Amino acid sequence: MELDTFQLQLDKLSMKKTLIILALVVVAAAALLGYRHRYAPVDADGVADCGALTSFRDGQSVRCDTASQRILLIGDSMAYSLMFRVKNYCDYNGHALNVVSWVGATSKTYAECDTLSYFIDKFDPTYIIFVIGANELFAYNGHGRDCFFDALVPQTRGIPTVWIGPPNWAEDTGINDVMMKRFGPRQFFLSKNLHFTRVAGDVAHPDRASGTMWMDSISTWIMRDSYFPIRLERPVGDNPIHVDFVKLVKR
Repeated sequence: MELDTFQLQLDKLSMKKTLIILALVVVAAAALLGYRHRYAPVDADGVADCGALTSFRDGQSVRCDTASQRILLIGDSMAYSLMFRVKNYCDYNGHALNVVSWVGATSKTYAECDTLSYFIDKFDPTYIIFVIGANELFAYNGHGRDCFFDALVPQTRGIPTVWIGPPNWAEDTGINDVMMKRFGPRQFFLSKNLHFTRVAGDVAHPDRASGTMWMDSISTWIMRDSYFPIRLERPVGDNPIHVDFVKLVKR
């Protein structure tokens, strides 16, 4: 009798573990399907007509701003990875572009200086694309870096700003969670789940093809899902060979 009772307990424990595993698989599959639905391959190709998309802010539909913008693309070295395709978009859609790529920069680096304010004064942008986080993937206090974004936001001076997360090559320690919590899915673009190919010999930086895919995905999100939709219709033609940009190096 005791043996039968013991076997019954083992069977119940095994069943419980099986149910837990199945539940986790279902949750993971649902998350993956939700991601693929939201950022399907067609979205990663960019959108040819911004009029076909509708964005929302505070529950109200927001028209895509078709006016010419002065775009400031600023951030860490990943701004360099994005800038060729961004330039392509700007040329095609009638926007001016200035780029600041600060190699080795973090949210802390920017928060503790006036670099952002300086380049806002210099270029007078009407729209900011801020890409950051690649140098903070493994920060020991990844979940405690919201204070740096609190310091950065006032420097944007109310200019429409979208924040682009890093192209993860490994799981981070919380920087994406911090930015998502601080800005929400309509002002923060989560890049980590996209599939990147990297520059040869470089584990971190997307190659030109992935930089194109990355910006195509971002452009769709900006027009369809962000708080600040502007005209970023998919360009015709290849990326430019050269883009003027300001390169800073963290010392």
